[in-house]
Amino acid sequence: MPPKFAAMNPEDPHDRRGAAPRRVVVINWDPAEVGLLRAIERTHGRAQLLCVGAREPDAVARALAGDSERPDFEYRRGEVDNRSLERFTAFLRDEIDIARADAVIVLPAHGRGEPDAFSRLTCAAIQRACGDAAVPNIVVAVEDPEAAFEFAGHGVATIFYPGFLRSALMAHACVDLAVFQFLLELVERRHRVQLLPIPGSLADASFGELCGALEEDADGRPLTILGLCRPAPHDDAPRILLNPGPDFPLTRATGLVALSGRDDARLPG
Repeated sequence: MPPKFAAMNPEDPHDRRGAAPRRVVVINWDPAEVGLLRAIERTHGRAQLLCVGAREPDAVARALAGDSERPDFEYRRGEVDNRSLERFTAFLRDEIDIARADAVIVLPAHGRGEPDAFSRLTCAAIQRACGDAAVPNIVVAVEDPEAAFEFAGHGVATIFYPGFLRSALMAHACVDLAVFQFLLELVERRHRVQLLPIPGSLADASFGELCGALEEDADGRPLTILGLCRPAPHDDAPRILLNPGPDFPLTRATGLVALSGRDDARLPG
């Protein structure tokens, strides 16, 4: 007898069983931001990723050549400027079909003066391209937090800026004593982030199995696994993967990143 599955609840916006994959469009994307695509894949495994950027497709292919973790995505060349707003609007409408996107992520146009101004033009083009259709959920990353108000009226749902997560953490610490205590212990150097070797007994395990098996360091202090360290595909600098997912194999990592306490901690000064 074939397995039975519960039917999708049409009244629950979070129940997507049997629904079409989410369609996510990333604008001003560059191969340096490939980690963003990996994060989206981990969160929405069946998402359809479509990236728009200033580089030629051949340059993007060369930049990602040899990357064993290359995400599954489509790439189209396109960018906006003061003289091509209408052309970019038509590009988003006709080639990208932006109105069908579930979410749009607008990244800063690096290498151009006033990147936030170009992001604002991009949001204006998205609105125009959607016409009478509903504007997708738009997330914008800005360089200057003071530019956030300039996106009012462009259908932007969320704005991120440098220090956004740090500010959110500090705000949460003001209302949660446990978070405040943890931050205080970090300042007082009672904790430290370490790069540690993967135990030989767990070399063939997954990241989830590692987190469940390794709860103390060699000195018996509590250990919190944050992620893994592995070599970057194009240079000698190591790459840190925070929470790569429970099924990530440790055979693809060279070490682990962990938070541990320190018995010899002293208050500053």
